[in-house]
Parts: sequence; structure tokens; C-alpha cells
Amino acid sequence: METHDLQTQVTARRRWWIQPEVALLIALVMALYFTRLTTLPIVGEESRWARGAVQMLASGDWIVPRQQGQVFPERPPMSSWAMALMGTLRGGVDDVAVRLPSVLAVLLTTLVVYAYARNFLSPFGAFASAAAFATMGQVMQLGRMGESEALFTLLLAGALLAWHAGYARGWRPVVAWSVGYGLAALASLVKAPQPPVYFAAATSVFLVLQRDWRWLLSWSHAVGIAVYAAVIAAWQIPFYIATDWQSVVAIWTGLAADRISLDRLAVHVVTFPLETFACLLPWSPLLPLLARRRLRGMVAGHGTMMSFLVTAVAATYPTLWFASGARGRYFMPLYPCIAVLIGAIIQHCVNASPESDERKDWRNFLSITAWLAATAGLVGVFGPWFTALERSLGLSASLLCLISATALVAALMLWRFGRMPGERPATAAVVTLCCCIGGVYVGLVVHVHAAQWNNLRPAVAAIKQHIPDGEPLYSFTPTDHRFAYFYEQPIAELPWPDSPQDVPSGVQYFCFRRYRHDTERVRMAGRGRTWWKTPGHLPFAWEEIGTVCCDRRIKDTPEWLVVVGRKLPASATRPGREASSDRRRQ
Repeated sequence: METHDLQTQVTARRRWWIQPEVALLIALVMALYFTRLTTLPIVGEESRWARGAVQMLASGDWIVPRQQGQVFPERPPMSSWAMALMGTLRGGVDDVAVRLPSVLAVLLTTLVVYAYARNFLSPFGAFASAAAFATMGQVMQLGRMGESEALFTLLLAGALLAWHAGYARGWRPVVAWSVGYGLAALASLVKAPQPPVYFAAATSVFLVLQRDWRWLLSWSHAVGIAVYAAVIAAWQIPFYIATDWQSVVAIWTGLAADRISLDRLAVHVVTFPLETFACLLPWSPLLPLLARRRLRGMVAGHGTMMSFLVTAVAATYPTLWFASGARGRYFMPLYPCIAVLIGAIIQHCVNASPESDERKDWRNFLSITAWLAATAGLVGVFGPWFTALERSLGLSASLLCLISATALVAALMLWRFGRMPGERPATAAVVTLCCCIGGVYVGLVVHVHAAQWNNLRPAVAAIKQHIPDGEPLYSFTPTDHRFAYFYEQPIAELPWPDSPQDVPSGVQYFCFRRYRHDTERVRMAGRGRTWWKTPGHLPFAWEEIGTVCCDRRIKDTPEWLVVVGRKLPASATRPGREASSDRRRQ
């Protein structure tokens, strides 16, 4: 009988992709990530990697990341590759092509978490793990944008979880090491040098603690390292040939070195764990339950799962905890590991005896969540808050009432499901919480951001109407990548002119970037990590066509602007306008 049950369990794990929980996860991620995908304007680093993708498609050079035709050695090209591929399928790099790689990466990571967790947990526990990952606060934020974190998380977390799944299931060591290091190498093509450090630290420390020297010091491990080197070399060697050694060093060490600082380190050590806790909400309050010896023993009963996941988190977290320049999102590749721990906690709390502390902890978690949802719902429809919310968020009264009513219904369901025994009500509770969190973000948060974020598209379109069709636009020193993205046409970069003779004869329409602290004598110029100073005025007569604010949010006093102008004929007596002029248009 025991043999038959074991065979049934192994078969179920092998066929994880046809289980109903997988269909539910796909539907959940599709609803939360593939809707309202282009409601928010392109912001942050999205436009930088998008412009890199556009130049790849235009030039055919997929090796060297470039901005305005200039080598940009700050990040490997994987993010731009993904956008360029989507742009090829869509006929151009538009907003959908920019963000589709991220949402697809979240979907695939969710399925990876489920597949990995099914090696150790029940279908319910694996579902709770994957659902927890998909609805973590920071995953909801970054997974819907064309930033690099979602793709980076898929590849690096995939490397860690695939390697340990192979270790636990008895794969041949050479296969496990090759798959792990191969995925880590692809992750390095998104962000370097974090992946090799994280993968080597997590696996090596784990094997040392397990005293499994045969896996750690084997020829198979050397083969895995060789696979990593081969994948990296396939891009790195052509990149070096096309550029130089300084660019190679910059792309591997530049940004990472900027994060290592002792400035305000004591404050960072105190606040960074709190930031991590906030990024993992609403599921992070369950993690302290691992302090219970009984629950920790239950989770530890799943082979080496808990040992590996805790080791992976503990071995990598100090690299960010003691680097004052680190941000919470840099730890996102380890969120899948934390999600599996959360799923294991939920599974054992749900299946514990009704009078046990673990079962009470689960009920309390849902009760507190229900109380918060009910409070938010009541605040939205009663008292002076109603008018204040309606005015500040720009929501209609009917929509605000609908959101509040939904929150009250969700609170009631969470409270009710928390008091029902079994995994089926617990699954309903997890789905309810996921829908509640996802609905708030996709509906309310996206709406608020859409009102607050600066959409450059109308302003740039208005400026393009003043530039004749086919007339090229140039930029003196690098222009803002958001402006370049919304302008859509190539903008050739020129050095800042010191005299009229420094301006090529064909230049008529031009732009330059202006910082609010620039003066008539000096202005800041540059992109990424490289900045320098230029004179604050142009040495020729010109007229201003318009000014575009390039800040992420709408502000009364803009930080960064792009000024677009037209060079006047040499015979014009009108003096050159100052680059630091206070005239600004948004």
C-alpha cells in the first residue's frame, strides 16, 4: 500500500503541469499582470533598455548595448534582447513590447515556483507558494514594468531552484550543475556580477553544511563552471572585440561598485530588513512563524528543502544588507525561495490540528487581513475620508463605492474561510487574498500612478509638429532616454559646441538636456554613471521650439528637462539663447 501511494505521489509530481492548480495560477497571473499593461506611461529605466532594443533592430548589432549610437557599458544586453524580440513580433518596440517580457517572466517564475514546490509540498502548498510570489508587493510593482528585475528573477531563481530540485531528485550531478550554471549565466547577461556570486554561494554553503563533498568537489561541478564560462564568452568575446577592455570592466563592476559604500551604513543595516519585510507584504508576517520549533520541524521534514532555501537566503542577504547603496528590489531573485517557505508554512498551519498554535496562527493571519480590508472599505464610504479620497485620488464616487464594497466582501470571505477546516477553504482564502491584493494594485494603485506620473507622449508629439518631416533632430551631449523613446526617431548625439564652427553644417533642429541647477556658466551633461560639465550657453543664434519635463512624476519645479530648438541663419542678428534660460514648458 505504501509503495502504491509513493508511486502515485511521484507520478503526480511528474505531471504537475496538468494539475488544476496550474490552470488557476495561470488565470490569476493573466488577470493581474496582462491587464492595463499600457495604462501607465513608460518611466524609469524602461525607456533606456527600449532605446537599446530599437537600435539593435535598426543596426543589426545585437552585441554592443548602445544609446544614441554610443557604447553604453553599464548593463549586459539581455533586457534589450527581450524587448527587441517582442518588437520583432509586434512590428516595432512599443509599450507592449517593452513590458511583455516582464509579465511573461512573472508567469514563468510562478510556474517554476509551483513545479519546484511540488517536489516537497502538496498541490495546495505548492499553489500557496506560487500565489504568494505572484502577489508580493514588489513583484506586483516591478513585474508589470519593463525593468530588468522580473527577467533577472526568472533566470537566477530558476538556476537555484532547478539545481536543488536536481539534487533532491537524484539527477546526475553533471546535469544539475550544467543547468544551474547555464541559467546563472543567462541571468548574468541581465545583470552582472550578482548571479555567479549568488549561485556559487548558495550551492557551496549548502553542500558544505550537508557535508556532501562529492557533489561540491566533483568534475561535474567543474563542467558546470565551464558551461557558465562558455555562455558568457559567446557574448563577451564579440563585445570585447567590438569595444575595449575598459568597457568589459565597466559592464561587470561599474554599477556593483557604486552600491558598495560605507556612507550611512548603520542606518542602512537597520532599515534594510524593514524594507525587505515591506517588499514581501502581504505574506511576510507569516515568516516569523518559523521561529516555532514545532513548525520548523514540520517544514524541515521535507528533505533538504528548508535547509537549501534558508541557506540560499542567508548566504546572499549580507551582500545587500551591508552595502548602503543597495535597494530592496536587488533581492527580488530570492523572493521565489522565500515564497516556497511561505507556502510550506501555510500548508502546515492549515493541516495542523484545530486546537494547535499553528492553526490559530493561520486564523489570526486571515483575521487581521480581513480586519484591514474591512477598515479600508469602511474608510472609503463613511466620514470625511470619502470626499478627501475622491478629490485626492481622482476617483468617481461610484467607483470608490465599488472598491469599498469589494473590500468588505473580501474581508467577510477571508474571515469565514479562516474558520473552515481543510485545504479547499484555505485555497479559497489564498485566492481571495490574491484577488484582493491584485485588484487593489491593478485598479487603485495603477489609477493613482496614472494621475501622478508624467506622460511625455503628448508634449513630445506637440514638438514634433514643429519639425518638418524627414528633418533630423540632433542632441548636444546625451539627451534624456525618455524623450528619445517618445520621439521615436533617431537622435544623433553631438558634442557640446564651444564655437559656431563646432556645429556641423547640416544641423538645424537640436535638443539638449537641462538640470534645474544649471547656470549660464555651467551645465551638467551625461548619461548613466558618466557625467561631466559643459558651458551653460550655446555659441550661436537659436530659437526655442519647446521644453519637455522628463521627470518621472509631475512636479511644480521640474528636475530634468529637454529643450528643443532651431538654429537660426548665420545672418540673424538675434543673439543665442542661454542654455540655462528659466523659460520652461511641460
